[in-house]
Amino acid sequence: MKFRQLEAFRNIMLRGTTAAAAVEMHVTQPAVSRLISDLEDSLGFRLFDRKKGRLHPTHEAGEFFRSVEESFLGLEKLTSVAEAIRSRAPRELKIASTSAIASTLLPLALKEHRKYYPDEKFIIHTDGMAEIIMKLQSNAVDLAVGLQLSQLNGIEQEFIGNARYVFAAKKGHPLLNKSVVTANDLAGESVLTVLDTNPNYWNQLTCAVNDVSSELTRHLFIDTSHTGYSMVAAGLAVGIIEPFAARVWANHEVITRRFEPAIYYPYGFSYPTNTRHHPSLYRLTESIKRCAKSMPEFINPDDQIESKSCASISSSPSAEL
Repeated sequence: MKFRQLEAFRNIMLRGTTAAAAVEMHVTQPAVSRLISDLEDSLGFRLFDRKKGRLHPTHEAGEFFRSVEESFLGLEKLTSVAEAIRSRAPRELKIASTSAIASTLLPLALKEHRKYYPDEKFIIHTDGMAEIIMKLQSNAVDLAVGLQLSQLNGIEQEFIGNARYVFAAKKGHPLLNKSVVTANDLAGESVLTVLDTNPNYWNQLTCAVNDVSSELTRHLFIDTSHTGYSMVAAGLAVGIIEPFAARVWANHEVITRRFEPAIYYPYGFSYPTNTRHHPSLYRLTESIKRCAKSMPEFINPDDQIESKSCASISSSPSAEL
């Protein structure tokens, strides 16, 4: 069974006649007939019944064609990928991001990126960190932006900066009269809790309120910061939460204050190994770094913050904050 024989078979099935198949393949009609005859000999069953000079597909031909078509569609996809590699200008970039970064840093970076690649398309996946890791390791996305990951096989990453988490409450809350909110101030408050399959990653948040933990009300558990901010906007709770989404929720009477003790979490971007050399992807990561430097939520990326914790902190977050 040879590729040219399969090509002849596919063209007859799609176009109906050996004459049309011959035109498509730029060969003679007898050549197509020979290819089909040789393919039938190789397969050991008939593909066509010959009636009055025409070919009529057998049941076996229909069954065989489904698999042949799947293979050809795969080849066509590979041809498309090869063309994109040759041109070095992908028609689309697939990006995974946490919700807070997707609504703040990412739009700024994409706006700058469009200056250099105005025709490029973007597919944005808003995911939790566990899903982001899966997409990176399976090459389902070109880039991911969010909380920094641990060192994982098949993934390269670059640190953007640390973000200091803030106290958030609805306008009018008594604690907003303070310029700095402390852990002790939270006694008696309903406080958001991160719902996570790997709670050790949020050890800093847990440790920060450890002394008053028994005095907190924990009725609301969240896995994205936007959900947390929406609960705060409704006056249902206060929170110690990432600072980025506060921009979005400021118009919903959510106000933030500095929180003590200081809690920092690192953010960065990640990409499948050996892909960032692509000019478009490299340009986008440079835009992300430049835009991050302009955002006050980020501590200077050159300043390394030593995280304080009361236990070892895991470096593989699965919450989406």
